[in-house]
Amino acid sequence: MLLGIKSKKVALLRHLAMAIVGGLLVYLVWSLNGTWSPDMRLWKAFGGASFFLLWFAVVIGPLAKLLPSFNLMLSYRREAGVWFFIIALVHGYLILDGWVRWNVWEFFGYQYFTEVEMYLRVEPGFGLASLLGLVALMFALALAATSFDWAVNLLGITSWKWLHMFAYVVFYLAAMHVVYFAFIHYTPSFNRLAMGLPTDYPDNPLKYYYLNALLSVFVLQTSAFIATVRKNKRASW
Repeated sequence: MLLGIKSKKVALLRHLAMAIVGGLLVYLVWSLNGTWSPDMRLWKAFGGASFFLLWFAVVIGPLAKLLPSFNLMLSYRREAGVWFFIIALVHGYLILDGWVRWNVWEFFGYQYFTEVEMYLRVEPGFGLASLLGLVALMFALALAATSFDWAVNLLGITSWKWLHMFAYVVFYLAAMHVVYFAFIHYTPSFNRLAMGLPTDYPDNPLKYYYLNALLSVFVLQTSAFIATVRKNKRASW
């Protein structure tokens, strides 16, 4: 049995379905960001699509605890998590290759000034958000790599489930990364104004969807925890 799926054919079909969903999400986010430059539009498309796949992977657990009819969707969490990682990896590559140009200093929000011949910190928030995204991707790699039979057999089901609880860590790290870029980075700043850089970026049409995704996971997790505590108390009576 393949992690609760009775055949490899079914597992492959589920991966295909999730790949199609991921592709549609990339296209949808790309379409909604039509006012951005082509390169930034592409980065946002892969970043937004990966975040929504991750949201589905983590929200379905507490939702199923509150509404058992959603139990049918639980088995899709693994495929959603794997394709979140794949699409997020593409997003990360596009950022490294197109934005920071594989420069570690620029990745952490520094820029080189010929006047003083050194790197100076310009966007501290950018550096922190980049670090959060990188850490989230590293955790996601561990989770994606162990989303298969061999990992369950190697680790044991209890240890495997404990490891995959880190999906929520990945989500909250990714959410902070997304919220920074959706609400903060592209707003006017003194540094950008002083350097003569653009301060009139287009608004992010999905920023409140990202915020609602973050809040929905937090609220549902809290509600599911309270419901579980009440259920256990009633059982002990």
